[in-house]
Amino acid sequence: MRDPDEPRDENREEPFAILIDYAATFFHPETTPRLIDTLRAAVRKPIEEQGIDTRAFVKELRQALSGDTVGLPDEALWDAAEYSDGTDEAFLKRVWEEIFPGEALPTRQ
Repeated sequence: MRDPDEPRDENREEPFAILIDYAATFFHPETTPRLIDTLRAAVRKPIEEQGIDTRAFVKELRQALSGDTVGLPDEALWDAAEYSDGTDEAFLKRVWEEIFPGEALPTRQ
């Protein structure tokens, strides 16, 4: 299991690299709900206690949900998570709602 508090070493600087990595790790259909609980706990920590990748994941998720997906490779989220939501946008909304239940989605630009 990938620890959300441990930094990722490869491809860190590529656009949406952490979002794609987390989608594969925490939201692939073969993962267990316990992994999402682990991620939910990690993003709920005070910002100064969050791992660098956890902070990057939340930033990239907000960015994508706000409509700024420049640099997000086509099909990258589906390839990573094999979601059944139909679209990247629907998948990202579900991810947000699972991690931040009851919190408003970031606004589109």
